[in-house]
Amino acid sequence: MRVLLTRQPAQAGDLEAGLAGTEVAGRRLRVGFLPLTDFALPDDDGPLRALLADWAGADGDAAGPVRSDGSRWLVVTSPNTVRALRAVGWDGHVPAGARIAVTGPGTARVLTEAGCDAAPWLPPEDRSAEGLIAGLAALHPRGARAWLPQSDRARSRLADGLRAAGWDVRTGLAYRTVPYPAQAGRRLLDGAADEGRGDVVTPARLAAVAAGTAVVLTSSSAAEEFVAAGLTPLVGERVRLVAIGAPTRDTCARRGLPLLGTAPTPDAAGVLAVLRAAA
Repeated sequence: MRVLLTRQPAQAGDLEAGLAGTEVAGRRLRVGFLPLTDFALPDDDGPLRALLADWAGADGDAAGPVRSDGSRWLVVTSPNTVRALRAVGWDGHVPAGARIAVTGPGTARVLTEAGCDAAPWLPPEDRSAEGLIAGLAALHPRGARAWLPQSDRARSRLADGLRAAGWDVRTGLAYRTVPYPAQAGRRLLDGAADEGRGDVVTPARLAAVAAGTAVVLTSSSAAEEFVAAGLTPLVGERVRLVAIGAPTRDTCARRGLPLLGTAPTPDAAGVLAVLRAAA
């Protein structure tokens, strides 16, 4: 059985490794890629540089009504945020008194590869916005300060939730999500288009894949681009869709994309649970 993930080979990690070669109903999985989105620095990256410098140089308690205990956190919600920070000059140094929070092991891995010199904090279980809010609020019941660089398509739930918990939150645009491939020179991921690779399927070639191929929609933006690329008519006999995360599931419902299921966890085990339940 073929499984296509809606991301680029340069983004491959534990999810792909956990799926490759695994059997579902006696059929070995063959993992490939269907890149639909790419990631680029904003045209003006000055505000991101300023946000990073503000976090690195912050001192003292937050001003205003927030009862901060002085702790300052850089909250990193995706590997692409790490790449954007590196692209604007961050060398991985975490100053004294500062900490980094990440959403999961994939982001933590890219953070380590970027040369980060401090161990990040991860939510113990729930890696959604709600999990981050609950975990960070438990660490700092009196509130703290957070610098939150995000995608242009990021929802406000995380920032709003931390503010409701008494935090002083400063947000900034880290990168833009654009149709694949992004403009050369602004791309966050290395390499040009991957059309020459045997494990990469372009939208134009999706109609030729074997019937029953599973397409794993890894983000809401991927679901949006799936529709924008005119691929919806292929869902059913040709391809079956698996969503990762409630936001992706909700986008699919809004855009009329029928799902085989939603992975209960954002990892290989979650995707396998959907595939095996449908086998």
